[in-house]
Amino acid sequence: MSALGWTADLEVAFVALERSGLRAGRVAIDFGVSLRVLTAAGDEEVGLAPDLYRRARSGERPVVGDWVALAGTPGDALVVERLARTSTFTRRRAGSEGAARRQVIAANVDTAFLVTDARDFSPRRIERYLAIAGEASAEPVIVLTKIDLYPDVLDLLSELWALAPHVAVHPVSSVTGAGFDGLDCYLEPGRTICLVGSSGVGKSTLVNRLLGHEHLRTGQERRDGAGRHTTTRRELVSLPAGGLLIDNPGMREVGLWAAEDGVEETFDDVASLAEGCRFDDCRHDSEPGCAVQAAVEHGKLRQERLTSFRKLASELRRPTGTSRRRTAKPTIDG
Repeated sequence: MSALGWTADLEVAFVALERSGLRAGRVAIDFGVSLRVLTAAGDEEVGLAPDLYRRARSGERPVVGDWVALAGTPGDALVVERLARTSTFTRRRAGSEGAARRQVIAANVDTAFLVTDARDFSPRRIERYLAIAGEASAEPVIVLTKIDLYPDVLDLLSELWALAPHVAVHPVSSVTGAGFDGLDCYLEPGRTICLVGSSGVGKSTLVNRLLGHEHLRTGQERRDGAGRHTTTRRELVSLPAGGLLIDNPGMREVGLWAAEDGVEETFDDVASLAEGCRFDDCRHDSEPGCAVQAAVEHGKLRQERLTSFRKLASELRRPTGTSRRRTAKPTIDG
């Protein structure tokens, strides 16, 4: 079980459940009406207790990466309990119909590989991924794929270092194998890595390269070098080095859900400047005494950086229907 990420804390938390005759397992694949769970006895396809199945809308239903309690024997078991999560990857459900609902992508993740294609690079998309990873309390790592197809990779690396100076960036090529040695430090036994990225950026090819064989089907690239979307479901797989990897279908939309802390962490430069604003609720638009706008005017902060921050902050802000009274920060003498 330790190879699946089982810890001493989980052992303690499971004592009462084990006394009730329940068994522990970790969700590897979600089929909708059933789950594939990894247990000490091996892989099992299990059903969901009705109560857990009804929790889908609230995000409490077990997802890939969750630890669960099973009732019954192998081949005839049900998931009856979900253990507390150490981290939760969440986004706003894609599509206008689900705009006000959250979607839990994966659970109990230690490291997030934020995968981006060198030929389809988007700083704004990376900022969203960083915010999601920050809110999940997972270590973010940017993986820049297909560098063999992009001659000016140093330009992209410079932009990424400026965008996220405290985040590790690893340029790799699944074709030549370049850069993969740098990922070994994240693949230690029992550690869970989640891959996040758009369709066609090479996540499935990355998984196959790390596994050493073709586990996930990949599509041929188009003539322009862009990949084709192939992953259709989330899956937890064990790596030869002992780590665990969760592959995700490509994200068409990256809507944020309750990621205020993640946004502040991603835009720590803006947050630091905002401490000098006159108003506590300053939106850094046209308010008087805005230290962030002043930094833009003096060339200390890029306008596109502020624009991106305001867009994400506005997305998270819930309308109240009433205007808020602006309150100036207290002066030193009170």
